[in-house]
Amino acid sequence: MNNLFLSNMKDDFIVILEEKSSSPIDKDRLSIDYETDLDELMEKYLGLLREQARLLSQAKNKGNELAVLSALLKLRTHAMSLSSFFDAIVEDTEIIIRLDSWSELPEK
Repeated sequence: MNNLFLSNMKDDFIVILEEKSSSPIDKDRLSIDYETDLDELMEKYLGLLREQARLLSQAKNKGNELAVLSALLKLRTHAMSLSSFFDAIVEDTEIIIRLDSWSELPEK
């Protein structure tokens, strides 16, 4: 993948945690899997979602109600995977923000 912004972000998270945390970092207590290529994982989830959207459209156009329902259920599952993927980023971001070693933000 050309744009590795998620992998770069993940690496930045680790560096910041190591710099700002007063104790050693236990990656198992974080939400992101820091051994995984996040860009590949997101592409995988998006690909699965895209495929189900395609199958949903096909089933709808053919009037196949059972296939529509099946595609909707699978589409929901893949959308939930993407949601969990981004929830992990939110959770680790909050952990980093809550570290006590930050300078205070100015009022204005």
